[in-house]
Parts: sequence; C-alpha cells; structure tokens
Amino acid sequence: MGIKASVNCILILLCFLPYYGKTQSHLKDEVIRFDEGLPSDFVRQLALSKNGYLYLATRRGLSQYDGYRFLEHPAALTNITSLLVKGDAIYYHDVYNGLCLLKNFYDKPEVIAINKYHDTDPNNDHFENIFVDSEDRVWCSDFNNIKYFNANDTIGKVFFVDKNPDKSKRYLTFLEIKKGEIWVFTNHGSYVWRKGTGKLSVHPDARLRSLNYASALHINKDEILFGTADGILNRYNLRSREIKSLPSLPGNDRIVGMKKVVFDGLNQTLLYSDRLLYLLGDNDLKPKLLYSTDGQIINDVIVNNETKVIWIATNKGLVKLFNRYTSISNEMLPLDSQKPGNMMADIAEMSNGDIYTCGRDNLLWVYSKASGWRKMLLPAEDVKCESLHTNGSELFVSTNVGVFYTDTEKDKKLTKLPISLNTAIKKCILYKKKQLWVLPAGQPVQVWKWPSLEKEEGLVTNDKQFWSDNLWNDIYVHNDGKIWLIGWMPKDFGITIYSDALRAFTEVSKFKANSNHSMFSGDYYNRIAPAANNNVLVSGYGGWNLLNSYGEIKKLLNTKTYDVANDRVEGITEDNNGNIWFATEEGLNVYNRNTDKVIRISQIDGLPGDDLIYGFRKLKNGNLVVGVENGLSFIDVSKIVRSQLVNKLELCGIKINGKTINTNNPNIELKKGETELELLFSSLTYIDKRKIIYRYKFKDETKWNYLGNKAELPLRHLAPGDYHLLIEAGDNMENWQSKGLVVKVYVPAPFYKTQWFLFLMFGLIILGIVYVYRYLFHQHKLEEQYRRKLKDAEMQALRSQMNPHFMFNTLNSINSFVIEHKIEEASEYITTFSKLMRNILDNSKHTAISLDKELDTLKLYLNLEAVRLEHCFEYVIKFNKDIHPESLKVPPLILQPFAENAIWHGLRNREEKGLLEILIQRSDENILHITIRDNGIGRAAAESFMPSQFKHKSYGVDITSSRLKLLSSDSQIVIEDLYNEHNEATGTSVHIYLNMIY
Repeated sequence: MGIKASVNCILILLCFLPYYGKTQSHLKDEVIRFDEGLPSDFVRQLALSKNGYLYLATRRGLSQYDGYRFLEHPAALTNITSLLVKGDAIYYHDVYNGLCLLKNFYDKPEVIAINKYHDTDPNNDHFENIFVDSEDRVWCSDFNNIKYFNANDTIGKVFFVDKNPDKSKRYLTFLEIKKGEIWVFTNHGSYVWRKGTGKLSVHPDARLRSLNYASALHINKDEILFGTADGILNRYNLRSREIKSLPSLPGNDRIVGMKKVVFDGLNQTLLYSDRLLYLLGDNDLKPKLLYSTDGQIINDVIVNNETKVIWIATNKGLVKLFNRYTSISNEMLPLDSQKPGNMMADIAEMSNGDIYTCGRDNLLWVYSKASGWRKMLLPAEDVKCESLHTNGSELFVSTNVGVFYTDTEKDKKLTKLPISLNTAIKKCILYKKKQLWVLPAGQPVQVWKWPSLEKEEGLVTNDKQFWSDNLWNDIYVHNDGKIWLIGWMPKDFGITIYSDALRAFTEVSKFKANSNHSMFSGDYYNRIAPAANNNVLVSGYGGWNLLNSYGEIKKLLNTKTYDVANDRVEGITEDNNGNIWFATEEGLNVYNRNTDKVIRISQIDGLPGDDLIYGFRKLKNGNLVVGVENGLSFIDVSKIVRSQLVNKLELCGIKINGKTINTNNPNIELKKGETELELLFSSLTYIDKRKIIYRYKFKDETKWNYLGNKAELPLRHLAPGDYHLLIEAGDNMENWQSKGLVVKVYVPAPFYKTQWFLFLMFGLIILGIVYVYRYLFHQHKLEEQYRRKLKDAEMQALRSQMNPHFMFNTLNSINSFVIEHKIEEASEYITTFSKLMRNILDNSKHTAISLDKELDTLKLYLNLEAVRLEHCFEYVIKFNKDIHPESLKVPPLILQPFAENAIWHGLRNREEKGLLEILIQRSDENILHITIRDNGIGRAAAESFMPSQFKHKSYGVDITSSRLKLLSSDSQIVIEDLYNEHNEATGTSVHIYLNMIY
C-alpha cells in the first residue's frame, strides 16, 4: 500500500470509528498493474476457478492469473464486459464474439449468442450481469431487457423491464431463492421469475418492488441482504418477510457489491462501495471499515477463502488484499519516541503478563496487549540500561550506574539499590530470594544479601587473572540452584559453573566428560537459557551447546556445518515442542531435532529487520518476543513454522520454442523441430513468492533438483524418449506439499529412428546381404592370402637371421677360441650368441616390438660379427633427441639383414677398418627414417668378390622389403650408392621409411 493509501485508511478509520468499529489494520495491499504483466489496468470483473485460478475480465480480454503470470486466452483478446465462472465452465461476453462459453480455460469457446451490430436494436449486442441458475439457464441483461438462454441450445426468453434505462451505470443482481425461482434486483425495482409460469413479474411485496437497488446477496437460507442506490442497507427475512434496517454508511455511501467471506475464522459478508470495503458479521448491526483504495474505483471484489486473499478489480489495476504476517506481530514504540538505532536490548515478562523492555538509554518501556505502550523514566539522565531480571512481580534493571529495582504490583517506582560499584553492571540475578549476585563489567562477581543488601565476602574466590584475562557476558541461576557464568576465555572455553565447595567458578572444559574439546562451539559464549529435562542452552560465536545440569555437553550445533547465515548466536531458547530457537545478526533460526535441520526466519516472514542480537525472551505462553529497532516482534512459534501452502500444484501452461501455449495437459508430446520446452506451474497460494520453493526430479533420479523461487522449468534439447517428471512445491520452512505435479514429456525420435525407417532399412539390408556376403567372402580370401604371405615373410626373415652359414661361422669362431684356450672369450661369445638367438625367437612372436629391443638385438649381432671378423669394422647407433626408442614400435627383424649386407658386401673387403652407422630420425610427423650407412667398397666392387658365396644375403634384404610392403604401403626402402668427388665408391646407404607405431 502506498503512503497516501495508508494515511487515507487511517483518516477514514478515525472518522468512522464512532459508528463502524475498527478497521483491520493488519491487512496489506499490493497493486498489480500493466507493467507487471496485467493485460490492462482496467479490470472489470473477477472470478475464481474451483482449483484456485483467478480469472480477469479486462478491456484487453480474458486472462488467467496463477500468482506468477497472466495467461491470456487467445480466443478472447477483446473487451470483456461480463464474466461468471461455475465449476470449470467460464461464461463471458466479449464485444467481438458475443455471449460465449468455455468448458475450461484451455478450451475453445462456444458462442451462445452472437453480437448483432448491424440491426437497429442496441440490446442485441449487450449481455451483462451474467448469471447461471441450477438448471444451467444463462441469464443476463441489456439496456431494456432481462433475458436467458437455455443450456440445451433451445431459444430462451427476453423480458422487457425498463423503458428508461440508466445507460451510464446499470446495477442488476440475480438471486436463485430456490430451484425454479429467480429474483432480480435492478436500479428500477425488483422482479420474480418462476419456472411454473415462465413469466417475469414485478415483486409481489410492495415494499421491495419499487426500490432502486445497487446490490443484493443471499446471505443464508432465510435472509437476503440488499443495498439501495441511496445508501440504505437492509436485511429481508424470507420466512417472516420482515425487513430489518441497518445503519446507513457515512455519507450514504452506496454499496455496489456484496460477497460471502470467512474472515478471522467467522462467516461474514464483504460489502464494497466505489472506494471502500466493509465487513459485516451475521450478528453485527454496524459494518466495519476494512480498506480504502488509493483513488481507484472498485469494479468488482472476490474472496478466496482458501488462501485468505481478497482480490479487488479497479480502474487502475488489480489489488491484492491479504494478511501478510499471521504469525509475527510487530509492536512498535509510539512514533514520537522512535529514533534511529534504538534497539530493544533486553526483555522481561512480568507475572501479570506485561512486557518490560529497554534500549540503551534511561527509558524503560512497558507493553500491554490491552493498553499498548507506556514508559517509565529512570531517575538519572546519564543512565543506560544493560539488562533486566525478574522475580515474580519484582524487576531489577542493571545499568551503567548501578542496579534499579521496582515491585511492579506495589509502588511501581524505580529505586536505585545502595550497592557501591564504580563500573557498569552487566546483569544481576536473585539467588533463592536470599542473595543478589551482580556481574560488573571487568570485575569479579559481587554478592549481597537480599533484601538487607549486606555485602557477603569470600563467596567468590577466583583469582584476579580469572576476571582480568576473560570477558564475562551472562550469569544465570538454573532450576536446580546452580549458578552459571559464561563469556570469552581466550585461553580456555568460556563456560563455568559455581562450586559451593570451592567457592569459585569452575570451567566445564576441565570435567572428564568434556575431554573432547571439539564439542565446544568456541571460546566465546554470549547467553544462557534453560532447556527441557533440566538441561542448559549456551549460545556463542560459531554456534551453541546443549549441556546437562552437571555441565556435560550433550549437543553441539556448529553454524558452518548447518549452513546458518551468521555465526554470532545471541538469544536462545527451547520451545514446547523441543525445537531450539536462536537469534543471529542475520535473522532468527529454529533447529528441528526430528529433521536435524535449521530453518531461517527473516524479513520475508514478517520481521522488521534481520539484526536480532538484542532482546530475546520466551514468553509464558510458549511464544517468542525479540527486540528490534524501536519495538518488539512477537512470534507465534507454532504458526510460523506451519505451511501457508494449500496443497495445490497446477500446470498452468507451457512454452515451446519460446511461444506460450495455453494448455494444462501434463502429457506433452513435442513435434519435429520443437527443441525447447518450458513448464509453467504454480502452487496457487498467492503468498510472497520468496516463501515458495520448487524442486523436481526425473523418474529414475533419487536426488532432487532445486529451482528456488522460480515457478518454471526449462527443458532444452532433450534426447528422444519418454520423460516422467515429478515437481513439488514447498515453503521457506521446508514444509513440502504432499501433492506433486507429474508431467510426462514425449520427444519423438527422428525419422531414422522410427519403425518406417527400420522397415526400409530391413529391406535394404536384405537386398544388400548377398553383396556384402560376397564382398566379405572375397575379402576373407585376400586376408588369408595376405596372412600366408606375411607368415612366409616372417619365417623367411627368421631363417635369414638363423641361416646355417651364419651359425656355422659362429660355431667355428667358438671352436677357434677353445682350440686357442681362450676360455673367457669363448664363454663371452657363447653368451652373446645365446642372447641373440633368444631375442630373435622372442621378437618373432610379435608383430611389433619397441625400437630399443630391435636395436639391442642388432647390437648383439654386430658384436658377434665384429669379434669373428677380428674387429675389421666399428659401428655407431645415433638418433635425434625427439626419438624415444622405448615408446616407438617397429616390426621385428628388420635391421639385421641390412647390417649384415653392409658388413659382408662392403666392410669385410675393405683394407682399412670400416665404419657402420645406424642413424634414426623423423622425416615428418608420422614417418620414422632409419639410415644404415657403411664406408665399404660399394655395391659394384662387391659383386666381383665371390658372388656365389653370399648369394643368400640378398634374400634377407628382399624378404624384409616384402614384409614392410605387406605391413604398410607407405613403408619403403631406398638404397643409395655413395661416391666422392672423384666418382670413387665410398660406401652404401640404405634408407628405411616406416610408419611410426606408438
């Protein structure tokens, strides 16, 4: 509500109070206009569906409101002049189609009677004040007539009633008194229609027939309430025919509409004029002012008794009137006493029910539900209240200058107690009505006898360091008589209990039962409060602890573990249901033992602010009161955790590819090209949207996906298939409705996944089977041939490396070493030869081996040949830095034949010592280039030396070349003859190019 509207409401209340009781000031209004989605600011009429939707007739058509969005009916987008809902059926008149019927909002309209604009009778395009009787006759009116249309499509009747109608404002109400009897109240008299006669006649009661009616309502089976154009309000008894006059409204305000309503748990009647709303109870004689608009003209009012929301249709928007906070009552100080930062620091409840509270000044405030606020002035201006303590009707006020006392049932005067302390008093407590224990700031606890106020020495013997090193915040007497002292202990944990035996406060952290110090919420504690079962609650930074009366910790609530919004916990208590309530700088929290969860209560629930670290008290009725700026908030702990939801969740519409579709069918089938789906739903509660939370999961999921406050679920680019979704609504107190919304979505498969496609493919497969079979059979033959060639090549390569000539030469060398008694050389030679044979046999089992294994085998062979040929050559193996032999794979047995060829055809016949080089590098990213280069006599000269003796050597090279070609067509071998500048042969270079295998 705007400031102007609020002031208007208060002023009207003050003017009308002597005549019309009290206004319901706890109601709040919210105006919804065009810029918030309302189709038109001019709302003519309202109606409720049986499942809770709000229907609106505006100048821009018929729309449905679900609390989040306005859905316009695509077939009713013009001016709607009349609207009525009965069950699911919607009857309306629009200026384009005529009198229409929708079986439900998502249906297509049926035209009951068309508009006739092309004749001379203006009545043929007017169908106002729609009413449907128990036999589904559709009644309405125009300028001169009352008429009805039959539900069975038979022609109805038209009754002429008014020669000189008021064309600017025509008031008319239909009431079905009993089946087959309709009373019609107009601004030119009343009429009765009876089914037996089929006629509409003037009312038989002469007192009723000639009045100018503005509204009427059948309030119960025996009575009719009606209002006239000149402000008269009467009750008419159908049995006795007695007319009972009610006092006219101020200024003879004309009641233009009436509705039945359940308000504050009572059946009442809602009355409204052009700008004001009133409530009239069944036994009341005087209506009570309920609401005044901010200048808007009221066109219609409707009440949703389930959600307790009153909807008002006006010429400047839709007004939502509701009781915003039913569980929190904020009682603020008188306006002239309010000031910034005036937080109510402590609260006390007296035996008579009065609530005492104080800020950080010299004022003590007393609140009574019956009489409101009054204040008490502390007798010194420089006084600042610190805390309050009660004992029956006795009140102790701890301040910065001492302790003040009063008996609220006797003298009611505040008197400063004669106790000498030169510091502020944080708190005092009365112990067993015999001793006054005082907690000064930064000093030891002091004790005085009560009421004599003789100081008692030696009762508290803790050393000076106990008081100077620590900051003590609260002192408390438990039900069992034990005194607790808590605060900040930087070197320990700040919870202590007074020991009568030691006459000192003892840290509970030293108790054996509390040896696990991780159970403490921290070292800084703020307040103490009693809990059930003789337990104690202690709040602090980082959380709170529950201890038994012996000081043993039973429970730790860590603010981080439970995701509490703030870690400074101040006021704390346990309610009558076992829930723990605690206040922080960011709102009020409640811990539910059954669910082991913490729920936050904040401004959206009705608190005027979230900073609640000041006054905090559990009242005798079990509710809470907390101190806020310039006032107190009374919290009904049972109501506030109770859900305001009405156990409804409806699919309101969907969006497909961004276009809104009016449908509530939960079985959705998407078409080709429809890739984006958005579900629109609502709990139809119409409470603060921030209080409603939604979640969903698919059928095969166990974990919920949370949507927050958004009542919509986007589903984009779903894979083909069937999807079952369950959507649920809950509130910010984690109350989840039992009724969920089940939505099934079918996403069709593309053509290639349909049965037609499968049939087509089946036929094609059958036709292609023969071809594929023949092709595969042919390929199988080729593969067999390939395998045979590869095996033959591998066997030939193996034989080439294990040829009899090589083995004979090797054995002959071994024999020579033995004859010459070179036992060590023979043994080493045999060892090398055996390793070579083992490597050759092992490597031949694999199609590919690491390059380093191939090089190891080559080195063994070269070492044998070098020894046997009396070291007539040397060899060098080099490779680039980017070559990693252990990670590269090559076919086995490919290098030895070329090295053997270089030795026997090039290096062996050289007069000087020869050199064999093996160079390994990359020629490009995937090609391995291996070069075997010798500085021998060259191929041409080698042919003249015993060609027949070495004929077998060329076989090894040829076999290896064939193997490489079989393995990869990209592999190749290039043999290069080397010459110097005189064209003399200087050796041979063999280049092997292999596809790299990782």
